[in-house]
Amino acid sequence: MSQSPSHHPITPYGAAIHQSMAGGDLQKMKLVATQTEQYLAQYGDVRPALAMLHAEIARLEAKGG
Repeated sequence: MSQSPSHHPITPYGAAIHQSMAGGDLQKMKLVATQTEQYLAQYGDVRPALAMLHAEIARLEAKGG
């Protein structure tokens, strides 16, 4: 997928999705939707990995790290 210089790839976090909707730019919303679909197809749901990361952070903090 080629992109114009003004459309940099984004990581589809909620903020990026909400910003695209708030801006009202239909083309940008479509771009963000496509990028989000591609991200999910490649990485799937990252919530389990994030939960593991939080658990590891808590473990290290408990050890005084």
